[in-house]
Formats: sequence, structure tokens, C-alpha cells
Amino acid sequence: MWQRFVTVFLMTLCLGSCAAFGFILLVDPYDSGRLGLGRISGIVDEDPRTASVSRGRDPRFDSAVIGNSRGQLINPARLSSGSGLNFVQLTVPGTGPREQLVLLRWFMGRHDLIRAIVLAADDTWCTQDPALPITSPFPFWLYTDSNAEYAVNALRTAALDRGWRRLLLALGLRHESDPTGFSDYERGRVWAFAPNVPERLTPASGIHSPQRPFPAIEKLRAVLRQLPADARFIVVFPPVFVTGLPAAGSDAAELMAECKGAFSRLVDGRGILIDFAVDGERVRDPKNFMDTFHYRASLAGQIAEAIVAILGPPRR
Repeated sequence: MWQRFVTVFLMTLCLGSCAAFGFILLVDPYDSGRLGLGRISGIVDEDPRTASVSRGRDPRFDSAVIGNSRGQLINPARLSSGSGLNFVQLTVPGTGPREQLVLLRWFMGRHDLIRAIVLAADDTWCTQDPALPITSPFPFWLYTDSNAEYAVNALRTAALDRGWRRLLLALGLRHESDPTGFSDYERGRVWAFAPNVPERLTPASGIHSPQRPFPAIEKLRAVLRQLPADARFIVVFPPVFVTGLPAAGSDAAELMAECKGAFSRLVDGRGILIDFAVDGERVRDPKNFMDTFHYRASLAGQIAEAIVAILGPPRR
């Protein structure tokens, strides 16, 4: 009796796994463009870690914003309308250079026409660790070129959930997630940032010639060699509230200044560095921030205007 129960159980498990795997291959839950047998347009996914797979290969876009939550409030629609390019948001909260390089490669590898890349950089890019450590889980297997690695990792509950949503989307029972990837972290939150503001301005750290290696920036340099020569590359250091800036004269301030210098050399000749992470009145006004490291729409608009000014007006 026990042998029969075990046999039935194993057969049921095997058949169920095969059915689930077949369903995943059929609907391509993440819209990765591989192994899928269906023809479903769009995704229902609000997690940028997985949704960026679809958005990063969407042929409607020729430009991208890459970074973590520090670049999340840069509205791609505003960049598109001001420049005439077609921007998508590929920012993923909690990521650093290792994950962002993967996202950049994914976008570049799936677009023949690339007109601009905007990187919202922060101090994680100034790491001295060549391993480029990560602080939050990230599905690297989704962004691999290996179908085998994708298939091995695809059989999981999350894929079934997203596959079911995508099937409902195909049936007209769900709405597609915003293909531009914009997500406003101010929405639904009450502003309550009331820090102590230092009384006197401190000297800005500035930009210094790099005296030490920056392995993340060097790996970025290697990736950018594959970027079309006429594509613009813009690095933005987003603003932080003044208490989040390194203290003047500290080793952290010197490291940041050298890091900015390394980025300045990187973009020389093909783009520009826009530095909002400096002391001044706008980073001393708490009304401009949700917390120490996340600015509000007022500053996001200024960043977008600065980017558009570099890209130029829409072409006729």
C-alpha cells in the first residue's frame, strides 16, 4: 500500500511539475523573449527587478535611465517629451553597480538603436571592492544569455504567479503595467521629514583627479565600449539632504571627489557629469526631500531639466 502511495505521489509530482514548466514556457511570465510559445504583449509586474526584463528589451524605447531608488523619480515621460527621445526607466531600488551593469548590458544587447543612457550614480559606484558586493537579492539568471540557466531557475512560484497574471492580461482581464517603468515613491506617503539643518554651509567636496582605482567605473568603461559612438551618456549624481553628504575634509569626501573625477574622465568626449550631490540651498531645504537620501518631485524636475538641456530639444 505504501509503495502504491509513493508511486502515485511521485507520478503526480512529476506530471504537475511538467505542467507548470510547460505553462511557464508557454506564457513567458517575464516577457524575456526566449522559449516563449505565446504571443502576449506586455506584463503585469510592479517589481522592477523582474519587470525590467521586459522593459529593457521593448523596441519602443531607444534610451534608458539606470540606477537605484536615487534615480527612480526621474520621469522618463518628461525626458522623452523634452528631448524627442524615447526613455524607459530601468532603475531598481537597492541595487549597486553590479546589478546596474547587468541591466545596462541587457538593454544594449537588445536594441540596435540606442540614443542616450542616463546613469543615476551614487556612492556605491565609488567602492574599492572589485567584487562589487550586492546588498539585496537580485535575479541575475533572468538577465543571462543562457537559455539553460534561465530554464533551470524559471520553475518557481513567482514565475507561476506572473504567468497567471500575464494570461489574464492576454484575456483582457488585467491592465498592463506602465511600460515606461516610472514609479513615484511619494505617492501614498505623507511628507514628514523634519531633520536638524546645520547652520553654516561647508565647502563642497568638488571633483578631484582620481588617485585610487574605482573597479566599478572601470567595468562600466568596458561596457561602454560597446555603446554606439553617437549615443549620449550622462552621469547624474542625485541630490541628498545635506546631512547625507560626507563631512568636508573627511576621507569619505576625498573618496567621493575622486570618484566624481573618475566619472568625469569616463564621460569626457561623449557625455557629461551632472553633480547635484553638493552642498547648497536646495539640499538644505527639508521640503525637497522625503528622507535623507530620497528627494521629492521639485528636485526631480530640476534633474530632468538639466538632462534635457544636454540632450537638446526634440528633432523635427
